[in-house]
Amino acid sequence: MKLSTYARDITNRARANCYATDATRASDPLIRPFGEFDELQATLKSLQGTTMALCWVNSEGKAVPFNSSEFNAVQKEIADLQGKINHNTKILDALDAKVAELGLTEPSIGKLKAQKEKLREQINQIRAEEKDSLANKWQAVVTLGGNRGMYDALPEVQEARAKAAAQIEPIEAEILALNGQIRSLEAILSKFKR
Repeated sequence: MKLSTYARDITNRARANCYATDATRASDPLIRPFGEFDELQATLKSLQGTTMALCWVNSEGKAVPFNSSEFNAVQKEIADLQGKINHNTKILDALDAKVAELGLTEPSIGKLKAQKEKLREQINQIRAEEKDSLANKWQAVVTLGGNRGMYDALPEVQEARAKAAAQIEPIEAEILALNGQIRSLEAILSKFKR
């Protein structure tokens, strides 16, 4: 499913049902611009509709404004909105393409950040387990009057650290990949005009 279809579905459900989960998903930085874009289009359509109320039609069939300054102000606002919509169309298309390229099954920057935090917690857990497993070795070194260098030289310590490093390395690689995905999506989102 394209991001734009998914985002509009979530946004419409949030508006219709008013469920907190739908509202949370609709407020995700990756989803919210699609709702904002639809609001910009609705505002433009409304302004274009009011333009006709500011005019009368002369005998040649041309629209003549009642108040030219008011009419020109509305025309400027319409032009500004149309410019934003044209620009944002390209941005949202780029966002659609990037999400498809990344292969995100549930597109959400919030979920990507949460996934990254879970991976960091895994790393902290591995380090805590390593420290706990070596606590008695440290106590033994301290009791014998040793220092950090003596502790670090113990084969058990080196083995435990190597094992932990081997477990942590793929997790850190996954965190780097998530950071890259988040940055690439946020770079596109930063160009969205509100």
